[in-house]
Order: sequence, then structure tokens, then C-alpha cells
Amino acid sequence: MRRIYLNPGELYFGEGQVMVETLLGSCVAIVLRHRARALGGVCHFLLPERITHGRGSKAQDGRYGAEAFGLLLAQARRRGCAIGDFDAKLFGGARVFESSKVVEGVGESNARYAEQLLHDAEIPLLSSDLGGVGYRYLRVDLGQGDVWVRRGYPLLGTPPRFSSANGGGNP
Repeated sequence: MRRIYLNPGELYFGEGQVMVETLLGSCVAIVLRHRARALGGVCHFLLPERITHGRGSKAQDGRYGAEAFGLLLAQARRRGCAIGDFDAKLFGGARVFESSKVVEGVGESNARYAEQLLHDAEIPLLSSDLGGVGYRYLRVDLGQGDVWVRRGYPLLGTPPRFSSANGGGNP
């Protein structure tokens, strides 16, 4: 099985026996999987949208949710897939620091934005593990559609727990 590690702002789209892994804090990963084929992709974004103030690059940048999702959908279309044939799973959007007293932090904003992107694209959300405090280590088997999440917490926090986000929900 081929292994791909995604850094923030990166995405992968492919098929077959591929394991995609990434580490999420306030970032969000959108996992897309074609219902009938062993095909899918993952994007890992840092912020919902780019603020350019009229300057900056016009090139698509995977660090921003709208652009990362657009790049992922473009890869699906290049493979001849209809966007309506995909299901999605969402992960991340946590508060990295337990003591944060902000009403809505970057993680919550990212999570809400990702949910809206899927809603607007009419892609069903099968499961999600969003919010909370700390980080998530994500492992996605694109061939099988299975996703594993290992949660970690800030120092002196709760010990990590393991869960699976397969099928229609979290166990």
C-alpha cells in the first residue's frame, strides 16, 4: 500500500491502495470518496478563505478552504467523475490550546465553513469528527473508504483516545 502524508495546504486525489495521513489541529481535512469506485481525495486547509485586499497571487492555494475544495473537485472532474457521486467525511477544527476563551476560534470557523462547502456542493456528509481541543492524527484508506482518527490533547489534558469514522457515523 502506498502512503501519502499531507502537510497543511496540500491535497491528494487518487485511486487504489493508497493510505493518506495528516495531522490536524485547527485545520480541517475534507475526505471525498466516490460511491462506486475505489477513488477519492483529501484536502487539508488552514483557513476558510484568503483575504487579499486586492493584491496577491491569483493561483489556487490549498491553504484556504474554498480553494482547496475547488482543487479537489477539479481533480475529480479530470477523472471523469460527477461531483454528485461522492460522499464526504470531515475532521479537525479543534482548539489547539485548552485555555482559549475565544467565542469562535479558527478551528470552529474552519469546521463550519467546510460543512457549508459540502452543503453548497450537495455532497452528503457521512460522518465527522470536528471541534474539541487538541489535535487529530488522520489516516484515510482511499481504496476501502475507511478513516481512522487518533486524538491527542494539550499537555496536562486528557489522554488520547482512538476511534473509527467508518460508514455512517462514529462508534
